[in-house]
Amino acid sequence: MLIRAFVIATFLGLGLISVQTEHPGNKSVVEQASTSNQEPATKPNSQIERLLTALEGTWSITDELAPDASSAKGKMGAGTIIWRPGPGRFSVVEEFHSKQGDVDVTGLGMFWWEEARGYHTIWCDSTNPGGCIDFKNVVKWEGSSLVLQEDYELHGKKYTFKEVFGDITPESFTQTLYGGEAGGSLKVDEIIHARKRKVS
Repeated sequence: MLIRAFVIATFLGLGLISVQTEHPGNKSVVEQASTSNQEPATKPNSQIERLLTALEGTWSITDELAPDASSAKGKMGAGTIIWRPGPGRFSVVEEFHSKQGDVDVTGLGMFWWEEARGYHTIWCDSTNPGGCIDFKNVVKWEGSSLVLQEDYELHGKKYTFKEVFGDITPESFTQTLYGGEAGGSLKVDEIIHARKRKVS
C-alpha cells in the first residue's frame, strides 16, 4: 500500500509539474487553490459549545454504588472523567475511569447534536460484553440539568434507565444513575460526585 501510495503521489506530482511547464503564464493548481475564495468552515453547533462550557475539563470523581448481587453492601470508587471536544468541535467525548472496589472500570462516550431533538450518544464501557450502547433517546437539557431516559428489555421484562447530570457549576457536578422496572419507581444505582481539577 505504501509503494502504491508513493507511485500515485509521484504521478500526481509530475502532473502538476507538467501543467506548470506547459502553461507558464497560468497559475499552478496549488496556487489557484490557495488563492481561491473558499467557503468558511462550518462553525460548531451552539449546543455543542453549551455542553463543553458546562463540562469540558478533567474531573476527579468518587463513586457510590448501591448494593447489588455482586456486593451486598455496595461499593465505593474513585477515578477521573475527562470531557473534551471531538474532531472539529462538532462532538463531545467523555472518557471515564474508576477503580470500583477491586475492579477497574473504563468507559468512552460520544455526544453530538441532532437538530430539534437533543444530544445523540453512544456509550462503551468495560462492564458491557456487548461493547457499546447506541441510545435511541437523546440527552436533553431540563433546566440546568442534563437528562437521559431510556426503556429497554431484558429477559422478557421491560426496564427504565435514567441518568441525570445535576448541580453543574464551574467546579463540580453530580451524576446520578437510576434503574427499575418500566412504569415503576426508580431506585438510585450509582452517584458520581465530580470536582474539577485545577490546571497547573
